[in-house]
Amino acid sequence: MKSFAVIGLGLFGTQLAVDLFNEGNNVLAIDSAENNIERIADHVSKAVTLDAKNRESLAQLGINKYDCVIVCTSTDLATSVIITMNLRALNVPKIICKVQNDTDKEVLEALGASTCIIPEHVAALKLSKQLISNNVVDFTQLSEDYSIMEIIVPSVWTGKSIIDLNVRSQYGLNIIGIRHNDKLEVDFQPTYELQSNDELIIVGSNKNLSKIQKLR
Repeated sequence: MKSFAVIGLGLFGTQLAVDLFNEGNNVLAIDSAENNIERIADHVSKAVTLDAKNRESLAQLGINKYDCVIVCTSTDLATSVIITMNLRALNVPKIICKVQNDTDKEVLEALGASTCIIPEHVAALKLSKQLISNNVVDFTQLSEDYSIMEIIVPSVWTGKSIIDLNVRSQYGLNIIGIRHNDKLEVDFQPTYELQSNDELIIVGSNKNLSKIQKLR
């Protein structure tokens, strides 16, 4: 079980905290507004009313003991800057910041944020992939160059085994999971023959992933 702290309980922060908790993780929710804490208290491990701009308060909370802290105060860059600096000074191992644009991303990463995300960009990218290709189920960008994509098995791959397809050699990609009858398998045999209703979880470069989106 991993431990997360989510700072800032707007729509994004609240949903993220609840989803992480529902996945079986230890989740601390932090916000300066008491009503936000009351709303989420029963849906996370712990909820605390606290001004995260106060470094001493964060230290007393033991924020550095969490595996990852997500800062969701993107509407106010100044606040995000102070919180990020506090977390960095307290040696938090991983800091993820929700930002509004690339400029804010550069600022916070320069100050020590491990990763910055623009939710609207992520949502738009997923939607565009699904609209462009009928077989794309999900798409998660890992970096500017690499992503994980979940696709419905192309008809040209149906009935063929993993070893026969040789996706690593042919496309420079790795199949890391197969979803069959809504059950995810990560320890599959290379001799397994793909079925039409299977879904593949594939990781690789965006350039190479784009190639298999064109398969039918």
